[in-house]
Amino acid sequence: MTISWNDLFTQGTLINFSTHLWRARMRLTAKDLGIDETEDVQKAFSFGCHRLAPAKAFENINSAVNAWLTDIMEHSFAFPLLKGVRYVPDAQVPELQRKLEGHQREFQIHVEEFLAQYEDIMNEMLPTIEHALKDACKTPEAAELAYSRVVKEYPSVSKVASKFGLEWDFFTISLPSSKEAAQSAKNAVPQVQSLISGMVEELRGELSSKVQTLLDLSAKASEGTGRYKYDIGSRSKRSAYEVLDKVDRLNIFDDSVLKEQTQILRSLLDNTDMKTIAKDLNMIKKNLESDISDIAKAAEKKLTGLGNRKIAV
Repeated sequence: MTISWNDLFTQGTLINFSTHLWRARMRLTAKDLGIDETEDVQKAFSFGCHRLAPAKAFENINSAVNAWLTDIMEHSFAFPLLKGVRYVPDAQVPELQRKLEGHQREFQIHVEEFLAQYEDIMNEMLPTIEHALKDACKTPEAAELAYSRVVKEYPSVSKVASKFGLEWDFFTISLPSSKEAAQSAKNAVPQVQSLISGMVEELRGELSSKVQTLLDLSAKASEGTGRYKYDIGSRSKRSAYEVLDKVDRLNIFDDSVLKEQTQILRSLLDNTDMKTIAKDLNMIKKNLESDISDIAKAAEKKLTGLGNRKIAV
């Protein structure tokens, strides 16, 4: 049976996601204002953008956004055919939805905290800006003109609030029943096959990269030159377990090689013999780099045998 888009979505769905943030910057350079780039001006201007609020004011907001994005990456595969879209296995959708909603609530709390301080932040920034412009401009009139342009760039609180948001939605691609659609489905076979192979390679590549990191650490540890003498360190082990958990979570095509190597690596992390660890890590890396064609074919067979699901975009 020829694989199609419908088959791909018997086990997963797509997530479309985007972030909306107010960057608190304006395109207003010293050259635009006809002023000299003094040290004070350089503090207020960078890369052709003027900072309307300090970076520190956005730390909590950025932290929530990063956690939101991290969870999307941790529960999905790349989907290169559509920008800003990833493929999420069905089994991961409920947990991912729960996590994203939690991050969204945290994000909104931090946005509201920022908005509550917005006027104070503006009032703290403006004197610094005014002082820098007075020192840099050749005449008081030029300084006043430059300052008024900066003040006008500050949006109202309500406008700033509208510039923040985290958005996502789940959807699938399906083809209608028609001769034209059948031909389109046939033409799409190489793309679907490429995506399946890409998912297998993505997981293997992520684990292989972590194995290489552990190899480097074990080499230093065995020499006693690493941060932790004769040990790869608990932090590195935790990071490895996180990757292993992700790989196990996303191995929806039952890649037998991947499954076996994750089990070996889990048991290996409890080993303290650096020479044994290095030897086994090299073997794991070699196995992960083996040919994936059989696994990809097995994945296609599994998908085409599960029946079709059609959900409108």
